[in-house]
Amino acid sequence: MNEQKVKQLIEGAYAQTPTLPGFWLKYDEFRNRFNELVSSQGEEVVDIDSELPRLFPDVAFEEQYQLKGTDEIFRAIRLAPNKLSITKDLRKKFEIKYGSAAKDNEGWANFAAFGVDGLKEECREMGFDGLRHAVQCLFGKRFEFRVGDTSKHEAPVMVRDLKKVGQGQDVDDPRNDDKNYVPGRIPSACVSSPKQGSYIGDEIDKYAYFPRPKNIERGFGWDIAINELATNVALDERWYYHEKDRITKPILKNYLSYTFERLLYEDEQELILAEKENRKPHKKILENSNYSVWNTGLVDSIYDPIFAFFKRNNGSNPNVKQPWIFLAFGTANSYYQNIISDFPYRPERAEYFTNPTDLFFDCRAGEPTLNWKHFIKDNIERLPLGFIKKGATSGFVFEDLDEMSPVEKKSFYKKLAQAIFDDDDWLLMLTTRFRNALDISLSRVAWNYKTAIPVYYVEGKTMSLLLPLALENRGTIDVALVCEHKYNPEEGVNNYVGRTIFTLEMAYNNARLITRPDSDWLMADMGGRI
Repeated sequence: MNEQKVKQLIEGAYAQTPTLPGFWLKYDEFRNRFNELVSSQGEEVVDIDSELPRLFPDVAFEEQYQLKGTDEIFRAIRLAPNKLSITKDLRKKFEIKYGSAAKDNEGWANFAAFGVDGLKEECREMGFDGLRHAVQCLFGKRFEFRVGDTSKHEAPVMVRDLKKVGQGQDVDDPRNDDKNYVPGRIPSACVSSPKQGSYIGDEIDKYAYFPRPKNIERGFGWDIAINELATNVALDERWYYHEKDRITKPILKNYLSYTFERLLYEDEQELILAEKENRKPHKKILENSNYSVWNTGLVDSIYDPIFAFFKRNNGSNPNVKQPWIFLAFGTANSYYQNIISDFPYRPERAEYFTNPTDLFFDCRAGEPTLNWKHFIKDNIERLPLGFIKKGATSGFVFEDLDEMSPVEKKSFYKKLAQAIFDDDDWLLMLTTRFRNALDISLSRVAWNYKTAIPVYYVEGKTMSLLLPLALENRGTIDVALVCEHKYNPEEGVNNYVGRTIFTLEMAYNNARLITRPDSDWLMADMGGRI
């Protein structure tokens, strides 16, 4: 393969890989996408690890990149945008092609027509799905895609330029809330862009297509299915943090996405174990020639388990690539009893622990260790500002965060964290108050073991415990300390490590995977009051 071709495939893979804050990419995702492109072209294997720095000398690597809001650490890659001449060319060509394309009165154009001329070479190399993903990464929220209505003689996939039309997106699209959106700006994270709806996980998005019901004119199928589940099927529960999230229901969407990922992981482990033990695997995601079904872990008003039902994709719609098509959420004692009765057993719910002691805090252990740099410097935005201000001694100027853009807030927090670590008295004040809050929390755990709430860490596939911390005022819980148990009785090890701090929203989202945490301090609708 010639050098120009390799550069083109590298830039194609770079454009199609979700972008993280700071224009970083997960290197493993980028490398996998590059190898897929090479394979799709029938080309020989390319050593991307050596070719990348040779062809792009300005490439930067971050060996310990950590995504905000998670404990996930991985190798990241970044290429300067002005070095990506092929990508810049793709951006320009797409704008020109859209400008000359035929459009309806709402600005929608036939995306398939882009492959006839103008972008024929790119479509052949990337495929339409790859080109669409590249456009979303390059233009952010500017271009909107939707499935065409064939009953109205529309093309299978339609696209329009929101900058030209001046319209927003569906009400359930979380991007509508971004008041700092600049048309044409590369997004901070392409993974936040809706696929089949807001807050849908990658694995479930790849597994099944969620069609929009024929009697509903607008909206994403995933969003509509979730709303139906919460409103008419599942036991009543608050699935949002704030009133503005009432329609979106982010807690329920995250819960189902992570539940499905856990079921996939459990089935993978079961296949390995069954092969080792020479037996038939007992899977949790059940599939036959026609249908698929799995246990959501939720129940209806009479506590019957709720299952997710899918039918196999027969290929009648060439634009639907997922192997399964969503049918409904329902119980075994419903219209879907004929589907579930064709399987050898009813699918079991996801399990997150094997040792019940993972659910309880061992008060015999010592006080958890605390990583001040990680808590205060790396995650200072999770701490209540009132708590931080109480310890201020250096004359630091606090500004109105409500008036700041995300970029300005990031810069402010960075300066604030540095000011704290430059002032020993301020740092001592904060750490002392933090320790005092932890002492009170441990006393509460000793008095009521339910104070420590078990959570599941999705990326690490491990269990942790949450401890409530009232930092600003004793009557209000502000954050949760995430503690990991280090236990080895043979060596006399019984300790807890304070891994990170969660906002209450993060804490509830993770805790809900295990069970609904109706504790005295962590509920979706009580804001951390004691």
